[in-house]
Amino acid sequence: MTYREAVARVTGLRGGEMAGMRPGLERIETLLESAGHPERAMTLVQVAGTNGKGSICAMLAASVQAAGRRVGLYTSPHLLDIRERIRVDGRPISEADFADGVEALGTLVARLDATMFEALTALALDHFARESVEVAVLEVGMGGRLDSTTVGRPAVEVVSRIDLDHQAYLGDTIEKIASEKAAIIRSGIAVSARQEPGAESVIVRRAAEAGVPLLLEGRDLHARVRRSGLDGLWLDLDGPGFTLDQVRVALLGVFQPGNALLAATAAHLLGVSEGAIRAGLGGAHWPGRFQVLPGPPPIVLDGAHNPAGARALAASLEAYFPGQRGTLIIGMFSDKDQPGILLPLLPLARRVIFTASEHPRAAPAASVKALAEKLWPGLKADLAPSPAEALRMALSDPRTPMVCVAGSLSILGPTLVQATEKTDIFSEDDLGR
Repeated sequence: MTYREAVARVTGLRGGEMAGMRPGLERIETLLESAGHPERAMTLVQVAGTNGKGSICAMLAASVQAAGRRVGLYTSPHLLDIRERIRVDGRPISEADFADGVEALGTLVARLDATMFEALTALALDHFARESVEVAVLEVGMGGRLDSTTVGRPAVEVVSRIDLDHQAYLGDTIEKIASEKAAIIRSGIAVSARQEPGAESVIVRRAAEAGVPLLLEGRDLHARVRRSGLDGLWLDLDGPGFTLDQVRVALLGVFQPGNALLAATAAHLLGVSEGAIRAGLGGAHWPGRFQVLPGPPPIVLDGAHNPAGARALAASLEAYFPGQRGTLIIGMFSDKDQPGILLPLLPLARRVIFTASEHPRAAPAASVKALAEKLWPGLKADLAPSPAEALRMALSDPRTPMVCVAGSLSILGPTLVQATEKTDIFSEDDLGR
């Protein structure tokens, strides 16, 4: 089987584009049993939540790697190449190993009618075991209770900030969504971001029922911002048994202090040294999450695919580019809360260019533009046939002080390639080495 054939087989499985998703653990458990239970061969860390999961995973994995321990990182979605989802010591799985893994799982995947995410989860854990990974950091795909990453007995479970998203699958209230996500708490030690009262009570109750110690931001864990700028954040972090003063965090955004705190806490619980944690937080790279490409004009890339993400992006733009109203490029999925994403961002733009990715769930740019014009009368808006053309249009305006691309991760990959002229967004330089 060639790599192209393997990608086609995996992306053609049920749930390849979220349509026909079937939450449940029976199929992933069968796949892992057939592979000899690779999840038992390593220390597991599972990260759930609504926003910030990827950043936490990236900083945690970088810290573990800086400690000299072999680390596997499993995340989703990818920006350019499906191999981004499965990495060992920062390097994506090779095309040959990906193809071999898909071929080995092939018959059983077909018999079980497994989903794309289940197949990739099994492939990742099997690859990690074959690569002698010591610590595997697993980002939950959606929810937690029935997500295929909810396997084995993690040493640490992390819950990032919880907000409304995927309501059709997880429930229509913060409490219902928190119940799905808090279900990952089942072993080891749990760490949670500062939450709304309803979500916090659910998490506290779940930890108590599972008999798992819980460390809460704001109660047990604290982050203080010393300084922030486009060259990084400087934070004071502390929790039970550790204090890290003036830690530099490479990832930008007003939401990153809390994410860095959770990553540092998880690393500390894994026995990672202070020096390695500092190196990990200062060297972690996570494309497409308030990523600022130097200008002129600077280009900000941020998925911001739900209302909470859009509010965080708006706050970050105001903090890092005060008083500047730039050009906003927006493309989003049809099943997202479009008004909730648009309303925080539209007031910050002097011009908005609407576009759409080639993803089957992408909302037509014209329909999003029409909605935006109703929400914000007088909006200066244009249409672009592709993210690449939208960026060209934005950069052709010499008056724009900044360009921001947001609304969906699916439009960021092509934009990133065009803006940087790089096809490998996880190069050695990007990984801080």
